[in-house]
Amino acid sequence: MTDADGKILSRGRNRIYTKRPLHDHPAGNELAHAEVEALQGFRYGSVDQHTCILYTSTEPCPMCMGTFYMSGLRSLHYAARDPYAGSTNMLGTTWYMSRKPIKVFGPHPALEPVMTAMFVEQELNFHGGKLPESLFWEMYQKALPGGFALGQSLYDQGSLKTMRKSKVDASEVFERLVLPAV
Repeated sequence: MTDADGKILSRGRNRIYTKRPLHDHPAGNELAHAEVEALQGFRYGSVDQHTCILYTSTEPCPMCMGTFYMSGLRSLHYAARDPYAGSTNMLGTTWYMSRKPIKVFGPHPALEPVMTAMFVEQELNFHGGKLPESLFWEMYQKALPGGFALGQSLYDQGSLKTMRKSKVDASEVFERLVLPAV
């Protein structure tokens, strides 16, 4: 999360699969989403939250979208859609979800296939090279075929695994993956 000038005010990361909590952050359960962690870590009152921006890698789920809406922030940027649980479409669907002037920016055309590919590659590693058959993965493959195929290719080639082992900086990883994808 940043202020209007881009100064980082708070960060969060997904801790659903983390075994031990870090400081006072929840971990190891379905509530441990990055957006919630970033919004809880923000020092409200330190700056006008209406001018702050939440950046997230993936379109927020219903819980994260609701938490964002309740936070008072007015601007949300996300890199990639979540065809299964993405919930930016909740805005404007009820009287309550229509009353705040929220601006949503996303998905990012260059980052979406890369974010999707990195997610798919990570899950292929986790599942031993074969994703479980499920509506979740069907929706991802149908909605984001380019990113899905790139993720499969990255897994097959082992290129992300090699970059992780070599401790390649995140900006360099994105440079290597985004430029060829554009």
